Amino acid sequence: MKTRSLIIGRLAVVGRAIARGGAAFNLLIFVTVSVFLVNMALSVGYNIFFQKDLMEKACVQNVKVVGSVLARATEALLAAGELSMLRRAIMEAGVEHDLEYCRIVLPDGEILADADPKRISAFHLPQSWSKPNTTYSEKFSDPYAMFNFPLDIPGRGGASLEIAGSIAKQSARGVQSYTAQMTIACLALVVMLLVHHHVQPRLKAIDAIREGLRESEPAQPDISAFEIDPRLGVEAVVWNRIIQQSQRQQIRAITEQISGSVQEKSQVNVELAAACDVLPHGLIVVGDKMCVDYANGAAASLLQSSVDEITTSQVSQFITDQRVIGAICDAADDPIYKRTIVEVEQEGSISSSVLRFTVRPIGQEDSGVAVVVIEDVTQQKVAEEARNSFLTKAAHELRTPLTNIRLYAESALEDSEHNSPDTIKCLNVVNEESQRLERTVSGILSVAEVEAGSFTLSRDDVHLSVLLEQLKADYEPRAKEKQITLEFDVPPKLPVLHADRDKILLALHNLLGNAIKYTPENNRVTLKATHENSQITITVSDTGIGMIPADAERVFDKFYRAQDERVTKAEGTGLGLAIARQVIRQHGGDITVDTELDKGSTFALVLPVAEEVT
Repeated sequence: MKTRSLIIGRLAVVGRAIARGGAAFNLLIFVTVSVFLVNMALSVGYNIFFQKDLMEKACVQNVKVVGSVLARATEALLAAGELSMLRRAIMEAGVEHDLEYCRIVLPDGEILADADPKRISAFHLPQSWSKPNTTYSEKFSDPYAMFNFPLDIPGRGGASLEIAGSIAKQSARGVQSYTAQMTIACLALVVMLLVHHHVQPRLKAIDAIREGLRESEPAQPDISAFEIDPRLGVEAVVWNRIIQQSQRQQIRAITEQISGSVQEKSQVNVELAAACDVLPHGLIVVGDKMCVDYANGAAASLLQSSVDEITTSQVSQFITDQRVIGAICDAADDPIYKRTIVEVEQEGSISSSVLRFTVRPIGQEDSGVAVVVIEDVTQQKVAEEARNSFLTKAAHELRTPLTNIRLYAESALEDSEHNSPDTIKCLNVVNEESQRLERTVSGILSVAEVEAGSFTLSRDDVHLSVLLEQLKADYEPRAKEKQITLEFDVPPKLPVLHADRDKILLALHNLLGNAIKYTPENNRVTLKATHENSQITITVSDTGIGMIPADAERVFDKFYRAQDERVTKAEGTGLGLAIARQVIRQHGGDITVDTELDKGSTFALVLPVAEEVT
């Protein structure tokens, strides 16, 4: 660096002398050249005799840095399976840095990549291999500096990078470099004096280019700012042509990149749209400002419109039900909003239909705010109505003969003094089974009434404390028979409900009866009642068999029974909890469940307390 600065200083002096001209020019040239040559000779001698160790250390450090960088690149390339790219990088590194050897060695000694392709012994990249117990090492053996870098390739194994460079060769090159610099500098000085007056006019264009580059911003995107005045000469014209050509290439590359990205995205969108168009259900994606970003063919058919009319229009133009619009707005305001299902009856030119709208938030930026799935459930509703009608008629037809059977059985039992023990036993079975079947028929009728909308409540004042005492008296014998501890935690005073007493009692019977039924012997069932925030909560907890989450989600469905073998062995129709929830919901409350398999379940019944009732 000192030598280079001195050269620049001497050249500056010579330049100024040439510019001034005059009689002292020859003397100035002689003194300048003499000082320059002496300085160059001393500089070369100093570097040869006093900086050899420094040059050798620089050589070792250079090889070590090359190996460290190459090791990290090798791990990334091997992890990605880019074997050909790795071999090319190894070969280029060996040539560029004049290394004695540079290779990647597997644990079994096979050479996976080498600066000399002839030395490669492993021609294919294995899927995985063992990880050797190797560590970083370095060795200096005149005239070489050798390094061993351990490699850790994720998902494959370990390897090592072996690299070596010649110290003596680099030192010799340093000496040759200084000598060559001195020779070239002397020749350049002579040539400079000869051609200076010939090239000085043309240097103006080069000076203009240099000034433009110096004053430009490092991250300036528009290279047209580097153009210079073409009146400065041929060099300026050529330079401007180079700039213009480079700018055209840059624009072409950016255009091709954008075009490729757009085409790729367009292809994906086309394939996705084609897949959505064959769906039997309607699909609508609602974007910002409640505009429809996408609608498939099924959605257009169900909404009695066309895809072009729906797309980019306000969703409220085609979906008029305020419940659906409200669900879409809620999904837009809350990305974690749960799905909402709304069934809408739609009048058609020939007949009416029932559409089920399922609204879900998307929750991703630049992908709309909500997706709406539309299903035509008309046939499903017709089938459900037919099934309910059949069940209602069948239940009505069964109720009268069942009542007669039960009454006659009870009458026969009352006249037991004329019956034999076997006859009495048979009559008890008939009576119990007729009662069980009558309860099943009543349950079917209740479900059918709820779904038909004819389920009515006979509201009156209900003293909940008395009701719970009656419930306790009904189930204490059954719990005692199974050796189950039945506990009632009820406050001394509860508010009076304005409700249907029989239906509330029916719901409580279902909850407490199930708890005792599915709780093994020597366990515990607890009923607890609380009054808080204008509502009464009655929880029925047990330490029974519990349920898995999948069963807990469907336990309130009609006719559904858990797949647990302990449940299927017990008698039941799968209607009790469905009826109980519908009864409580008719009263403005709800029933929920919290359960864990083999740990037990807790059913919570919540009923609102009317403000005027105290």
